[in-house]
Amino acid sequence: MPVPSPPLRRGLTLTQRLAFSLFAGALFVAIVLGFLSASRTEEQAATAAATADLELARSLSERAAPLLERGDLLRLSVLATVARDQVHGRLLVLDRAGRVVIDTALVLGDRKLGLLAGSGPFQRTLDREAASGEPPLLQRESLVPVRFGGEVIGELRLQRAVATATTTFDFAWFALVLLSCLTLVLVAAIMGHHWSSRVRRATDSLIRLTAGETGNVATDTGDLELQNLGYALREMERGITDGLHLVTDGFVGLAQQLVINLERNRLIPPGHGSRTEQLALRLADRVQMLEADREDLALACRLVDLGKAWVRPAILQKAGELTPQEVASLRQHPLRGADALAVFPPLRRVAKILRHQSERYDGAGLPDGLRGDRISLPTRILGIAAAFDLLTTCAAERPLAWQDALGELDKTRGEAFDPWLLDLFIEDVRKDPPVEEPDRPVMIVPGTGMPWEAQGEAADDRDDDEEEVTVSDELEVLIDDDEEHA
Repeated sequence: MPVPSPPLRRGLTLTQRLAFSLFAGALFVAIVLGFLSASRTEEQAATAAATADLELARSLSERAAPLLERGDLLRLSVLATVARDQVHGRLLVLDRAGRVVIDTALVLGDRKLGLLAGSGPFQRTLDREAASGEPPLLQRESLVPVRFGGEVIGELRLQRAVATATTTFDFAWFALVLLSCLTLVLVAAIMGHHWSSRVRRATDSLIRLTAGETGNVATDTGDLELQNLGYALREMERGITDGLHLVTDGFVGLAQQLVINLERNRLIPPGHGSRTEQLALRLADRVQMLEADREDLALACRLVDLGKAWVRPAILQKAGELTPQEVASLRQHPLRGADALAVFPPLRRVAKILRHQSERYDGAGLPDGLRGDRISLPTRILGIAAAFDLLTTCAAERPLAWQDALGELDKTRGEAFDPWLLDLFIEDVRKDPPVEEPDRPVMIVPGTGMPWEAQGEAADDRDDDEEEVTVSDELEVLIDDDEEHA
């Protein structure tokens, strides 16, 4: 017994998962670069500020040199005050001895600090104590020697508070990086969808091939890998198709030979399949049926009685009334024939036609109780053609003339048969009536009614007190009772 395959789990497709993963990665990269860019921006700003302070200190030292040499403290004080107001910092001017001459903060007046920039200008960082409860103040001090005539005559010190980092995240850089990454994600999603659609077509082709269906195998010609896969699928389809055709043609020939043997043994009406085919194809031409459906209809007509090979010969040869078990056994022959054909994928549409040959237009038929247009067009045509041939060749007492057979069919308009197809059939038969053969073989249909009768019509003729019998699906056999006891 085959193990049923587990149900498919529905979720995100491969393309969706790829796009989601790439989007998450792009967002992460953009956030990280946003933080790194903010830190880098702060570093660049601090470097630029330090360079500007050092250049300002050099410029002030050049202007302060002649003033310091002449001892013009008044102008030197004005210069220092203007510089302090400009940079919002503190300016110190030292003489040759390293003594503080000018202090814009008025704190270190006349204090000797010593010259530190004799070898050249430089910068350093100072920590100044702040008020209680506040963090220490961080200052950057630029030290530049004051030269006059090539001689160091003093030193200038410029102190400014170092600006703390105020921006921890660069949203502009984040947006730029995220936009670039999303563009790449979109391109990757489009490429992934393109590839997944091709792989999906190849997968669908494999599924159809494993199910026995052939035709329309996807063969991509754009990409080398998918092109090779398409060629492999096409070769596989060709091999499967050839094998199926060989097996199917052999089985169809065997089934037709089985029907011929049933006719020779007088178990089914001789020539019923071929006559039904001729009548059905005439009606199929009237409705302009597609060629593929026309071929399936023709084969179904030839094999219309195939399922009776699984019915006891005694039932098929019985002239009297059948028992409930025998009636149920006989009515199962469409299912038997359909099951035999459905094993082969190319014959599944023919099997569907045979399965529903006893359906009625009003939904009271067998085996599925289909109603109206839910019954396929080939099946409805087969039902009308087979019924007309049975009425003109077989009956409970004698076959009917074609005019009387058309009248019998017309009585079931809208009940057993499609009224539109029945009108076309009656019109076509009246234009070209069948030729009656005087010496044609006649066979009596077993039972009390025709196959297209409603499911409950035969049961209504029995007594109401008769016990209903349930018939098993396994009651049909291939041998007669007499042969079984022999």
